[in-house]
This record gives sequence, C-alpha cells and structure tokens, in this order.
Amino acid sequence: MKKLKFKKLWLLSTKEHKAKAISLDSNVTAIVADNEFGKSSLVKSLYASLGAEPRKIPESWKNASVSSLLQFSLDQDVYYILRFGPIFALFNENKEPIWAVSGITKGLAPRLSEMLDFNVELSTKSGGVASPVPALCFMPFYTDQDRGWTESWESFDGTGFIKGYKDIIANFHTGMRPKEYYEAKAKKDEASSEASGIKKERSILAQAKGKIDAKRSSVGIAFKPEAFTDRIQALLKEQNALQDIYDQVKLKVSELQSSRSIALEEMQISKIVLDELEQDIGFLQKEGDSDILCPTCHTLHSNDFANRYGLMNDTDACREIYAASLQNVDNLSASIERAMRPVAGLSEKISKIESILESTRGELKLRDMLQDESNRMVDEIFNSETDELDLAIGKLDQKISESNSKMNEYEDRKRKKEIKDFYISKMASFCQKLDINNVPEVVYTKIRPAISEAGSSQPRLFLAYYYAVLHTIAKYSTGFFCPIVIDTPKQQDQDDDHAETMIRFCIENKPDGTQLILASGSLHDVTIQGEVIEPQTKHSILEATQFEAVNGFMSPFIKSALQ
Repeated sequence: MKKLKFKKLWLLSTKEHKAKAISLDSNVTAIVADNEFGKSSLVKSLYASLGAEPRKIPESWKNASVSSLLQFSLDQDVYYILRFGPIFALFNENKEPIWAVSGITKGLAPRLSEMLDFNVELSTKSGGVASPVPALCFMPFYTDQDRGWTESWESFDGTGFIKGYKDIIANFHTGMRPKEYYEAKAKKDEASSEASGIKKERSILAQAKGKIDAKRSSVGIAFKPEAFTDRIQALLKEQNALQDIYDQVKLKVSELQSSRSIALEEMQISKIVLDELEQDIGFLQKEGDSDILCPTCHTLHSNDFANRYGLMNDTDACREIYAASLQNVDNLSASIERAMRPVAGLSEKISKIESILESTRGELKLRDMLQDESNRMVDEIFNSETDELDLAIGKLDQKISESNSKMNEYEDRKRKKEIKDFYISKMASFCQKLDINNVPEVVYTKIRPAISEAGSSQPRLFLAYYYAVLHTIAKYSTGFFCPIVIDTPKQQDQDDDHAETMIRFCIENKPDGTQLILASGSLHDVTIQGEVIEPQTKHSILEATQFEAVNGFMSPFIKSALQ
C-alpha cells in the first residue's frame, strides 16, 4: 500500500498581500483557534491543493484568490504540487517540473490517479467513463465541519457526476472489491451504453424500412436497361440540360449579388458621411462667424464663408455618390431578377422528362422499371446497414460477457466476509469508546451504511464509523493511505466531557503510522505529542508579515507552471 504524507503548506494571496507557511511534518498536527480565525480555511486548503474541492468555501477565502503549494511524500519520494488558479503543476524534490495541467477532471485527475495507483475507470451518469476525480481518491480521509458530521462521504464537492460513487469508492478503499473489478465494470458499462445506442439506431432503421415498405408497390420485374436504351439516353440528355441551366443561373446570380453587396456598402458609407457633413454645416451656421476651438488639439479654426462653402461642396459630392450607389443597387436587383427568369421557364424540359418516363415497351413502363430498381437499391442499403449494426451489437455483447466473467473472478465472498467482520468489530469497539448507546443496527449491515442518527451522539457515531473504515483500509486495501484530516469534531452542542473524549479518540485510535491533522476550537486539556498551531489573527489565517518570504519561495514554481 502506498502512503501519502503532508510535509509543508504555503498559502499566498497576492491580492491581499498576505501569506502563510505551515509545517506539517509531525504525525499529529493540531490547529487550535476559536471561530473566524481561519483554521477551517487552512485545513480545506490541504486536499484542495491536490484538486479535491470542499463542499463549502468561505467567500472571504474565494475573494482572496489564494494560491497554494503543498510539499508531500509518497512512500520515499518527495514532491511539490502547486495550485495556481485552474493550473496544477507537480515538481520533484529538487523543485524541477514534472508536469503542468489545467483543470481537474481531464487535466489533474488522470495524472493523480496514476501517481496513487488509482487507475479505476468509473461510469458517469451520462453513460461514459472517467478517471476518478481527486475528491474520490481522498474521500475517506477528510471530514469537513460543514457536511462531514451530518452525512457520510459528503465532505467534498464535484463527485455527483459519477454513478453510485459512494458505494463504489467505499468498496474500493476497503478492499471489498479491488481495482481490477472496477476496470472490468467500466468496460462493461461502456460496452452496454454503446450497445444500447446501436440497438436504438437499429430499431429506428427497422421502423423507417417498415414505413417505406407499407407505402410502395412492386412491379416485380428485373431491371433491363437494354429495353429502354434510347429513352434512358434521352432522359440523361434532358437532365444534363437542366443542370447546365442551373449552373449558369447560379454563377450569374452569385456575381450579381457580390456586386450588389459592394454597392450597398458604398451607399451606406456615403449616407453616414453625408449625415455627418450636414450636422457639421448646421453647427457652423449656428456659430456665425466666430472662430471654433478644436476640443482635441486646441487649435483655433476660422469659421468663415470659405470653410463653410468647402463643406457644402463635400456634401454635394456625397449626395451624388449616394444617389449613384442607390441607382446601382436598384439596377443590380433588377439584373438578379432577370437572371432568375430561366428557372421559371423550365416547365418544357420537365414535361419532356415526364414524357420519357411514361414511355412503354409492350406492357413495361420506364417509370415503373426505374421505381422497382430504386426499391431494390434501397432494400440493399437497409439490409447492409442492418447487418453492420447486428455485427457491432454482437461484438459488444461479447465484451459485456467477458467483463461479467472478469467481475465474477473478483467477487470473493470469503474475503468480503472477513473484511466486513473486521469493520463490524472495529465499529462496535469504537462506539463503546465514544460512549454511544443504542447503536443503530444499520451501521453493522454494510460497509457504507446510511447514518441518520440525531442529537449529540450523531457526531460521535460518524467519528466511530470514519475510524472503523480507516482501520479497514489500513488492513485490507491494496491502494493507498493518506493523511487523516478532521475539522471541528465538537458538533451538536457536545458537552465538554464528550468533546474531550472525541479529541482523545482521534489522536489515540488512528491507525499505526498514519498522519493526523486536527482542527478544533479547543483541545479540552488533551496533551498532543506533535505540533500545535494557534492562529492569532481573526478573520484571516494569512499574515502580511509572511508575504515577502512566501512570495519569494513560490514565485519560481508559478513561473515554471506558466511556461
């Protein structure tokens, strides 16, 4: 199993000229502060740096446009990941760039899945397949204060497009179903979706053929072109004549329309200039003989008769151009109308074609013979298309069958029972440690139950469940384990004794060798063997005093990501 651990986090707001650098090297890091001191914004930034969006982000944090740089280790390798707007960039321990992508779903998700060996293709609600977004990778390891204590597996946003994602991810992370099962399932779902579309297309094709068959009558004769050689040649001759007329008309009309467009543009421009000149003359006449000061260059211009006379000459010239353009447009419109006249006179040639189609050789009519041949060609097309669709459906059905067989190979009932029994034993033990009485039976029925407990025992029940799942992951998963991030466990007016119990439980019952980041308003006298961070500034975790140092450290990463 791969293990991911956080080492250090840098947060930077160039907009507010503030920043923060936080060391996370300890096995236990507690962030302790009252409300509105920014502790939740800090913990939300941890997995957000890896592309997992929390359900709720404070408006003040959004407005600050905070960029983040997270240093983390994956087994023995150390990396930096930068989040700068929509851009994510990964660097090695020597701060050398490995890759940079834009966006989460198509950019970051496939890269991160490959790093974590989480190459599972999941079925989307739209019928396609997608790499698991980071939120699905880290879902069991983060409990957000806004949704994590009222509904399980709801701390992250952006997961709803995956069909049945909660059960899928719970089964994957706990080892109930390994990644090979989901790879086979994704192939099955993709093939099923494609087959469904092709079957629908085949059904539409069959309906269309049925309608055509119902409306046509067959003469039942073979196509014999030699019987109508002269008539067919005459038909082709008339058809070619019609095509020639059409091509000539099309070319002529196209040329005339192009000329008319130019004339229209000339007319419009001359009209605009004419209106402006008339306004200028009207303005000068109002001013009398007084000089005019230019508002742009402040040059003084004489408003004498000579200047006004020059403008009048320009106005007359524009009127002439406008009138000429208007006449040109009218002439070209008339020419277009004349060019179209041959189209209206095609009735004679159409009558010739009708006459040829009515020609007979004995009891055989050319029209009927051509109609019957057309029907035969249509039938061939329908049959060919149907055969291709049936072949495609057969291949997809084979893929579905192979995927089903593969999925059945990984449905090990004995292993599933072992994992479930371990989860149940941990759940029972943790409920007892957290003083939860009358535990709902539903929490023991499956690995991801629907928890609907109310009152002050609800947060403790969720905590017991999350830790039971985490221990199950640590023991049975072949995937990866990430830092446990818990935000404000004291919920639902929890009394101080139970709050202390929850804090102590979080620290003392985490799986061996795992990392815990805990945000809380108070530690309730629980001693922590690790790092305690106590923000001092209300309404912001960021500090102006750290801006220069953090900005200087992050700038090379940002410049590299933008290249």
